[in-house]
Amino acid sequence: MAWYIIVLIVSSFIVVLMTIVSLFFGEVELDADVDIGSGFLMSDVFSFKGLLHFTIGFSLALTLLDEFSLISAAVGVLSGLVFMLALYYLYKILYKKLQQNMKYTTVIDNMDAEVYYWNEVTKMGEVFITLEGRPVTVTLKSEEDISFEKGQKIKVSGTRHAVYPVRDSII
Repeated sequence: MAWYIIVLIVSSFIVVLMTIVSLFFGEVELDADVDIGSGFLMSDVFSFKGLLHFTIGFSLALTLLDEFSLISAAVGVLSGLVFMLALYYLYKILYKKLQQNMKYTTVIDNMDAEVYYWNEVTKMGEVFITLEGRPVTVTLKSEEDISFEKGQKIKVSGTRHAVYPVRDSII
């Protein structure tokens, strides 16, 4: 059995295994933080998944041509690059579609919050609240001259983008 068939089998097995693990256990991050350039394209194309896609395209081209020569290697490299870029754009499109389905606004009505930061001059700050079962910080705004201390418990209303203190509800 030729080496490029073994590379195709191993890289395909790893991709299938990563897909199964992602479906049943959530996203598993195997990419290392390597600073090879700036931008979203550089960090996603030149990643572990990108390398796997390249090796699948490269070894598949060599397997289909059933030989290893200078021309078949060039076709394999070209095929690997096409696989890598095509799958990058596929992931990008899928991610965009998933983000569109997740756009929603959570209405916050008379919810307990803890002041994290408050600036009396700008009348803005941040509070900790629990949304969807996890603590998050949300921008706190007020049109009144109110003073808050860090750690102070208050009640707020608004949306996940900005909340306002509820009158006479300082805990």
